[in-house]
Amino acid sequence: MQRSTVRVPIVPRDTTEVSPVPVGSGPRSVLLKREMPGLDVLRGIAILSVFFFHGLKWFLPRGAWAEPHVRLIGQAVSFGWLGVNLFFVLSGFLITGILLDTRTKRTYWSSFYIRRFLRIVPLYLVVLAIVKVALNCSWAYVILCLFYLANFAVEFRIPGPSYGALWSLAVEEQFYLVWPFLVRRLQLRTLAAVCVLGIVLSPVLRAISVSNSMRLGSPYITTWLICDNLFYGALLAIFLRTAAATERRVAQLTVLLGGLGAVLLGAGFSFQLLSRGTPSGAAFQPIPFLFIFSSMLLVSLRFGDHPTVYRALAPIRFFGYISYGFYLFHTLGFFAFDWVTEHLGVNLQPPTISFVLFRFVMVGACLTLFCYMSRRYFEEYFLRFKERLTSDSSRASRSTEEMEIPLEPTCG
Repeated sequence: MQRSTVRVPIVPRDTTEVSPVPVGSGPRSVLLKREMPGLDVLRGIAILSVFFFHGLKWFLPRGAWAEPHVRLIGQAVSFGWLGVNLFFVLSGFLITGILLDTRTKRTYWSSFYIRRFLRIVPLYLVVLAIVKVALNCSWAYVILCLFYLANFAVEFRIPGPSYGALWSLAVEEQFYLVWPFLVRRLQLRTLAAVCVLGIVLSPVLRAISVSNSMRLGSPYITTWLICDNLFYGALLAIFLRTAAATERRVAQLTVLLGGLGAVLLGAGFSFQLLSRGTPSGAAFQPIPFLFIFSSMLLVSLRFGDHPTVYRALAPIRFFGYISYGFYLFHTLGFFAFDWVTEHLGVNLQPPTISFVLFRFVMVGACLTLFCYMSRRYFEEYFLRFKERLTSDSSRASRSTEEMEIPLEPTCG
């Protein structure tokens, strides 16, 4: 008898699920399926955007910007910080959807927070320990990070170095200390109103904070000043769980959001509203992109599992699969490369464009391998405990695999 061979894919097809509830439960858009690999594509785009921004934009030799090819590279990656906004939109959509679909369950609280703990904390603690030793951060900063308050390090005037990658995780955890309570208790119509209020109010607060009239925190890393990013995704999750979310209306909404985003982006360039230097720029800058990202999210739900798209975008889905570790370690990867080259006597000041590109490729290759090993053999070890610790009478609930969003600062 011939033995059959089972091939295990590098990226499991069910790495991203929209909801733990069966597709037929309640009024739900046809776009909400058990597996949505298209969202992994968006996650891959987001983390690669951030990596290109930090790996190239920060280190391109300023003296070489007069050269066309250097200027082209710089312009191509200059908006890579927008990966953080895309991550926030995805997070708001996925987590809100999971909360909505489980809010009547007995295990609502324990399931949500245990799953988030197992997904975030183990690797987070490893990175925090490395940061403490490698960067010699103060214990005050480490303690702040342990309580997910890294985005307030500047406000608290914590001395010494910090690690920028941790502030955005703090924003997300602060948001999800409050949001589950509202989702549990409010009707969909009221929740939608809260999202709209947040979408309108956050830009206003950003403008006030940038102006000299009132200090409300840093306008780009303070939770209540950037939570509109999360509310865009949350509002989509609410809409797709109503009877109004027919396939035709979703298609119309996709075009509307994308078109409105493009128009606002054109207006932003025309009226110079994409600079953070003014209150109007601080308020307006991310808004066109948030509309575009919301449209992209709906497109990914519609076409992400098409066989041709699924195969063609497999490399980007792979980076979506390893994105949490890639996010946490990518800046450390550049630090490590610089430390090694310095001890080898390679210290180009200023660096040449060839050296910057070599550095980028080497760090990217090593990080990709390292983060894949981390995801496959470290992170997933803890993810397996989800099912044991959050078991429910519903088999669908037991099989939930929530997507965790790594985030990155918009300005480093």
